[in-house]
Amino acid sequence: MSRTHPKRTQTNGRKAEDGPTPQPMDRLLFLLMLMLIGVGIVTVYDASYALALEKGDSFHFVKRQALCAVIGLGALLITRRVPYWKWRGWAAVGLALSVILLVAVFVPHVGSKINGARRWIGHGQFQPSELAKLMLVLYLARVLSTKPKKILSFGDGLLPPLIVIGVLAALIAKEPDMGTALVLGGTGLILLFLAGARPRHMAGIFGLVAGVVALMVVLMPYRMHRVLAFLNPKADQLQAGYQVWHALIALGSGGVTGLGLGEGREKLYIPMASSDFIFPVIGEEWGLIGTLILVIVFTLIALRGFTIAYRTRDPFGALLAAGITTLISLQALVNMAVATSSIPDTGVPLPFISSGGSALVLMMAGVGLLLNISTYPDGPGAAGGYQDEQPDPYEEDWNRRWERGPAANRLSSVPARRRDIPPRRRAGGDWE
Repeated sequence: MSRTHPKRTQTNGRKAEDGPTPQPMDRLLFLLMLMLIGVGIVTVYDASYALALEKGDSFHFVKRQALCAVIGLGALLITRRVPYWKWRGWAAVGLALSVILLVAVFVPHVGSKINGARRWIGHGQFQPSELAKLMLVLYLARVLSTKPKKILSFGDGLLPPLIVIGVLAALIAKEPDMGTALVLGGTGLILLFLAGARPRHMAGIFGLVAGVVALMVVLMPYRMHRVLAFLNPKADQLQAGYQVWHALIALGSGGVTGLGLGEGREKLYIPMASSDFIFPVIGEEWGLIGTLILVIVFTLIALRGFTIAYRTRDPFGALLAAGITTLISLQALVNMAVATSSIPDTGVPLPFISSGGSALVLMMAGVGLLLNISTYPDGPGAAGGYQDEQPDPYEEDWNRRWERGPAANRLSSVPARRRDIPPRRRAGGDWE
């Protein structure tokens, strides 16, 4: 039975020319993020107390973490306030700036070398790789939403984004920071798949990436030692397996309910207990119950983020939300997997919890974008069209434009009645 397609000229009594109608933001997502930040500040103080005493101030690290949380809140308010589609025009600029900063870490007197790695601008003050991750998601969301069907072509649609991902990952791996390079690369590849890349193309790419990673492990002795320590942490518990071995002891010592806040012992032996290995500290003091609550919170964040992506009518907003959610979820998964000796040590922090100013600020900025997208599920509308190569993407029917791309099968699979969107048109012209 045919029916008329609902027009976009009227939304809740407002004309499209008046601009998009904002909806209430996703408060649950915001509260979950605040919960993780609060847990992080408490645990950073607990895990870094002994090391901070050596600097003459037991609050040294937690004060820095709290300051970064305040700065991150400011970044969140900015990305939450400015309509998300206006960030689209800054994608290329942000990506170029990220590349420049990633190169700058290798310049003497500009980048700093700490523990054998060049990852920071200044003396551990800013980590460009954290900016690169967010800018890559923003850039890919713009490129992949511009011409949806090009992603089906390897040479024209898939290869250019792959080159960008490869350049960023190579610069980060050179620092060296293999964990962040893998998170960045994995996020980019997942976003390509969500945008509609052919499965056979993605299978070949994943195979190639696996081969390159294996080759890098074989050629770099310290990486091979980490892999061997992963296979048998107890065999090398005084060298490469030291962190993982003590992390397992901490998780086992916590039992079901934990030893109590501040009562953990392994934090005194685990290097970087307040950053990469903060999860075992939580496990020892809060027990299995505490770690399960943490896993549930990250799972809820992932569900809220992908729900925002599913409900967004705008291709750019949907891909941006999916990319940010993937970035947060993948990083949390990798960190927990390392702490439980499920994968080799990669040096990836736990989002919102581990100490690290750059990571916290930019993760909060990413959540601000997610909250922004949740506020505008209809996208920019007629009055807020894009000002680049798509002057007004809604001059043509938005439904045809979105569904003609292959991403419709992966990012628009929620039934119409659940997403509150117009139904799809059958091949014969009738509406379902």
